Amino acid sequence: MSAVICFSLTFSLMIINAVMGIFIRLNFYLLLFAILTIGFTVGLILFDSKKIFYPKKIKKTINRKIVTKTKKVESQTKARRKIS
Repeated sequence: MSAVICFSLTFSLMIINAVMGIFIRLNFYLLLFAILTIGFTVGLILFDSKKIFYPKKIKKTINRKIVTKTKKVESQTKARRKIS
């Protein structure tokens, strides 16, 4: 990806310089292309390092049924009789 960007920048610079009448040797453009490609490649790797090198977290949806257990308590009131 960085090579395509650098090629288009270098080629457009060549065309602009040719139209304006500035003629530079081809070695300069090749050197510029190589330096820009290496720079953009390193920049893209450092910028996207987390996306490239770190493992991606996979979110799993788990359908869980929440079962509430209730203890049935029988409420019986026993009246105690007092025997005197």
